[in-house]
Amino acid sequence: MIKKTSFWIYLALVPSFSLLAIFNYWPVISALKHAFYQWDPGGIEKFIGFGNFIRLANDTILLQSFHNLIAVVLFNTTIKLAVPLFVAVLIFHLRTERWRYFYRVLFVIPMVVPTMVSILVWQYIYSDAGILSEALKSLDLTAFRRAWLGDPQIALWAVLSVGFPFVSGFALLVFYAGLMNISESVLEAATLDGVGKFRRFFSIELPLILGQFRVILILILIGSMQGYELFLILTRGGPGYKTLVPGLWMYLHGFSFNEMGYACSIGFTLFLMMLLLTILNLKFIQRD
Repeated sequence: MIKKTSFWIYLALVPSFSLLAIFNYWPVISALKHAFYQWDPGGIEKFIGFGNFIRLANDTILLQSFHNLIAVVLFNTTIKLAVPLFVAVLIFHLRTERWRYFYRVLFVIPMVVPTMVSILVWQYIYSDAGILSEALKSLDLTAFRRAWLGDPQIALWAVLSVGFPFVSGFALLVFYAGLMNISESVLEAATLDGVGKFRRFFSIELPLILGQFRVILILILIGSMQGYELFLILTRGGPGYKTLVPGLWMYLHGFSFNEMGYACSIGFTLFLMMLLLTILNLKFIQRD
């Protein structure tokens, strides 16, 4: 009877895994294959071996994009990791559950706003007649006005500042769930021993939520290396190549320059980098 039930369960899973293989795994396998081809959409595929990767190694623009990517990764893994954790700890230490619930809802509401809408709002904020420039003008601080997305010195940091104050609702909830999972007896023992709030956080709370910390760190790393939509919409990699990232360079080669084979080689390189960082993260950030 058990074997018969298991058979029907496995059978019911077949459609899901079939669709997953067709629409998720097969495109990835196809992209890895075409990284070794000179391939244009609708054209003839020509096997060139490591030709795309040799070109990639000598692509100075791609090198510049990796420099920008380093800044993006460092910014995101510090600010966008630390701020949600800090806010989650503050909410966790509120006295009443009613206020905890209120602030959780308050920070989660922005999650229902489509990402594209948020990006377009920030595009307006940074425009010449946008909120930021007009606010500086009204405060008689016109000397500080800039072409926020057109100044090579600040364009990258302007794009990275999108999403201020950087409290991701998802990361906040994950950290808060980890804190709520800590045994009350542990926290009460720390209180009875006279442990201060800072020591309690670094000695008890943070070590006990390293699992959640690791998950969010992996997601931030992958999102930072994959993401290019923000740069595509706001700057398209400009001015010059000051805000170009490898993901955007891959997109431009694939859909603007019709060099899909070369775009696949960039994607394959990013895949290897993300895989390496994920493995290192899983190896060195462990929870006892």
